[in-house]
Amino acid sequence: MTESPILKSHRRPGIATTVVTVNAVKFGDGSYPVVAGPIAVESEEQILDAARVVAEHGGSILRAGTFLAGSSPYQYRGLGPDALWMLEHAGRETRLPVSTEVLEPDHVDVVAERVDVIEVGPDNMQNFVLLRAVGATSRPIIIHRASAATIDEWLLAAEYVLDAGNEEVILCERGSRGFDPRTTDTLDISVIPTAQGMSHLPVIVDPSPAAGHPELVQPLALAARSAGADGLMVPFHPDPSHALAGNGSHLDPDGFAALMEALGIPSLRDEIDRIDRQVIRLLGRRLRSSIDIARIKAARDLAMRSPDREAELIAEMREDAVAVGMDPAYAEELMNVVLRHSRAAQAGAVGRDEELAER
Repeated sequence: MTESPILKSHRRPGIATTVVTVNAVKFGDGSYPVVAGPIAVESEEQILDAARVVAEHGGSILRAGTFLAGSSPYQYRGLGPDALWMLEHAGRETRLPVSTEVLEPDHVDVVAERVDVIEVGPDNMQNFVLLRAVGATSRPIIIHRASAATIDEWLLAAEYVLDAGNEEVILCERGSRGFDPRTTDTLDISVIPTAQGMSHLPVIVDPSPAAGHPELVQPLALAARSAGADGLMVPFHPDPSHALAGNGSHLDPDGFAALMEALGIPSLRDEIDRIDRQVIRLLGRRLRSSIDIARIKAARDLAMRSPDREAELIAEMREDAVAVGMDPAYAEELMNVVLRHSRAAQAGAVGRDEELAER
């Protein structure tokens, strides 16, 4: 009897949650990145307007459909390659990573050239040829759970991507087919801790298909975060009443701003800005003190650099980093940068003093 293979997507003892990194954005590290944008790119102006609002209110990734497939052949089908260029350009203008769904294996390479994240939609969750194709890329992959799929089937879809050599996989829960016409699908909050218990892959939530109404997106998004989701995906359009695609669940600018405020993301961003300014002020004070020390050493004809003292400082910074849950290698790297610039500033100040003394 052949033994069942150990599935790469499953959580095993000693295996921590995989942290998927998209530029400076991380999924699975305890943060709650927000992926937002219109269901479809409609024009360069539209996607730029959307990108600016997403960036302004603290969104992490800009996403939009480029190649579209609808239940009717008469629905808006997207702008294809032109939309990819517009999306990429909007991301660069606002310094946001960008994400889009790929529909066919033949599109994978051209999509991978333009975007930072590739999505496999619910209708393609078991398109195994497509899953292997996206798995062959170096882009992080978001796999949306199909409305009738079990968690095991969802993880097996991820298995195809992992088996193809791509370990950067994010799972996206978006609701299961229900019976009430007031909601398109039913968002199963219990899927979040269940999937996280079964798999080491980060799990994000897209509440819009389950909501069917924009006013339901915010409470579902807050519930998802409370349940431990690793991120959020929401549809946002600068002018929802004129959207060419979507199920009527686009948030407008005010709705998106209210959602981000409810999540606390703008306040967190403001706190980061305050910390950054404080760090700069403290580094400035440190730099001035190091220059004063250099002048005292020069007056006493002492050596400018003390390797033992620098090693002691780095060791202390590594210990402090561990105490606050920070990677000690990161702290050491930062300290080396600070010391390098201090040495340069000291040499420059002492050199200028000597020039003035000679005049």
